Amino acid sequence: MGIINQGINGSFRGKAGSVIGSGWKKIDYIKGRPRRYKNKGNPSAAQSLQQKKFTLLNQFFKPVSHILTIGFGSALQKSTARNAAFRYNYDHAFLFAGEEPSLNYSALKFSHGSLFPPGQEKAVMLNGEIKITWNTKTYGLSGGLDDEVHIILYIPSIDQFVLVRPTALRYSGEASFAMENFGEKGELIHLWMFLCDSQRKRVSPTVYLAVQHD
Repeated sequence: MGIINQGINGSFRGKAGSVIGSGWKKIDYIKGRPRRYKNKGNPSAAQSLQQKKFTLLNQFFKPVSHILTIGFGSALQKSTARNAAFRYNYDHAFLFAGEEPSLNYSALKFSHGSLFPPGQEKAVMLNGEIKITWNTKTYGLSGGLDDEVHIILYIPSIDQFVLVRPTALRYSGEASFAMENFGEKGELIHLWMFLCDSQRKRVSPTVYLAVQHD
């Protein structure tokens, strides 16, 4: 609310556009008319679905934001790496049962780029250990023997990510992780891997693998 000092137009009473003129004890006041907000009611089915997708993806990616910074860093323009990853996966990585969305693990991407992927990627589980192998040759194409190999495991029964450490290099051709203290027998363990150069400026596409806990 404001106080009107006498000007060329003087004071006024009543409504005028978006304001109301009034007076009290010989003081003239002017105040804005109160805004009226429409009751939007319940969200539509499409809005509800969008919110469910957003929540699922946001909760899933939150623990591995630092990995997305590497995997989608080269795709940046004005957005953050996490936002770039979110946009891609929001459009491509869901399954639907009626109006209920769920993550399509095999379609999830943790990286985006043109670096040459290893090829012949495999994951097997033996004696409580997951072993991941890949081809070490670059065939003179984009890629170097010292490229970093980032491997992400997701264990649904405990809703937990595991990053295989130390980070392997392309030339090593393999990495492993002991599973005796993680997950449940018989469940499917999801794995994603991608490569980046030693400067972390170029990355490969994501490769999805899966293996059953023995």
